[in-house]
Amino acid sequence: MILIVLIFGLSVSLFSQGLLTVPEKTQYQRTSTVNEVKVFMDSLRQKHSELNPYRPKGSPTHTETGQPLNAWRIKATQAEAVRVYINANIHAGEVEGKEAVQMLVREWLTGQHGKLQESIDLVVMPCYNAEGTDLLDPKHRPYQPNPAGGVGTRENAQGLDLNRDLMKVKTTNTQWFLAMLTDFDPHVVMDLHTTNGSYHGFYLTYAPAMAPGFSPLMKLNRQLLSNVKKELHQKSFPTFDYGNFSSEGPLLPKTTILNNAEPTSDPKSWRTFDWRPRFLTNYASLQGRLAILSEAYVYRSFEQRVLETKIFVLECLETIIKQSDSIKRIRAAAKIELPSKLPLNASLKISERFVFDLVDPIKDNFGKVLGEKSRKQIELPALTSYDYNDWVLLPEGYLISGDDLDTVKKHLVAHDVAYQEISKFNLSSTHWYFVEDERIESRQPFQQIKTLSIMGYWAIPSSSEKKNLWPLAKLQKSIFVPIVKGKARLAFYLIDPRSSDGMVYWRILDPKDIIAIAPKNRHIDKVFPSE
Repeated sequence: MILIVLIFGLSVSLFSQGLLTVPEKTQYQRTSTVNEVKVFMDSLRQKHSELNPYRPKGSPTHTETGQPLNAWRIKATQAEAVRVYINANIHAGEVEGKEAVQMLVREWLTGQHGKLQESIDLVVMPCYNAEGTDLLDPKHRPYQPNPAGGVGTRENAQGLDLNRDLMKVKTTNTQWFLAMLTDFDPHVVMDLHTTNGSYHGFYLTYAPAMAPGFSPLMKLNRQLLSNVKKELHQKSFPTFDYGNFSSEGPLLPKTTILNNAEPTSDPKSWRTFDWRPRFLTNYASLQGRLAILSEAYVYRSFEQRVLETKIFVLECLETIIKQSDSIKRIRAAAKIELPSKLPLNASLKISERFVFDLVDPIKDNFGKVLGEKSRKQIELPALTSYDYNDWVLLPEGYLISGDDLDTVKKHLVAHDVAYQEISKFNLSSTHWYFVEDERIESRQPFQQIKTLSIMGYWAIPSSSEKKNLWPLAKLQKSIFVPIVKGKARLAFYLIDPRSSDGMVYWRILDPKDIIAIAPKNRHIDKVFPSE
């Protein structure tokens, strides 16, 4: 009884100070709007001067429809801190991270996490999808236990999924994020989501970056999350690598994911998500940063999802502090890394065998889980990491020309990839041209673009071909993008015509407008099957 009175008294005190979030004020019957988040943060700022609005240098301030892109920063109290960026509401129907971040900042400022405030320089963006955040409707995601007022939309107002935009950069949100990476230079990027899939027994699932980053950093990324999992399990908080049950075995290339559907038979495996860098956390690894994807379990209550997301984030931050020296050392090494070759493809691999809870749910007409018919345990291969294959050697750099060169330049600037005007480049270098074996245009638009997949190889032109490679006028209007330390991975996956997520794929650049500059004393057309 005394504890209840104390908690009630604390809640009344926080309410009177304007320090309760919208869900807390409404007994989790509503989620916050963009303005309500700002009002909450402003109320914290009135009492805590260390909380300040944050805007990256050169970034947009609003979305395409005029919604503000609001972020906040709390600087660490000690020097040489680990810089952490927390992103929430990139899918605005997955509101749990938005609410958890507000609570976290309040606790941070009121001294509940003193070690974190000493050691972590923090930037938070609670409403990344600012347009979708305010489009609240009970009809959105009806299969999850929602607040009565509903949640926002997955896409932005233009119908684009912001978590598929990191390479093509079609939105101001992505421009803001890329500017933040350059300005704040975080060691760690976190992205907070909620699942919409399989019926399992975890409170929350997680993932590191999947795109092929600096090997020591990716190893550290997995180790960090493994330590988080162990700590949470000791606190009776079941968690595991993000994925879904699949009806396919580990050796079969095609996958049927058991999302929001009754399984006709037991699943054959557990599989994680796509490795390509279009996703926010995957993109981070191309820039040599640690990344953490958080996925609250959709069928838990709204309150549980919010609080469990906060618990997971705090555990990650505690673990980051413990490994801060390794994080800073390996991040520094990633900044000067210059790989000689990189993979074009990846295939899922078995990371471990794990005993999963397989839930047979009771659902209403909207697919909302009302209870469980039964639950059983099943051991399955967990395909939660990748083998990278089809390795190719990197060139010294790329020449790029064409009618849309200004668009390409803007794209490179957005990604902080340097280029040089051709007048500054030695044209006597050996030029290589791309031999196209096959091209596949998507039948239907994906993210409003008919994507283009290219297969082929680089080759040295013969004497007769060399004179017709590019006319002088085209060469004189070209730019040169060098493959340099710390930016090699990103430049390669943006520019190489075979990249499954680059400018050719997203129809920003034509393969005929790219020439590779051959590395000295080695060919660049060899493909290595694996490494």
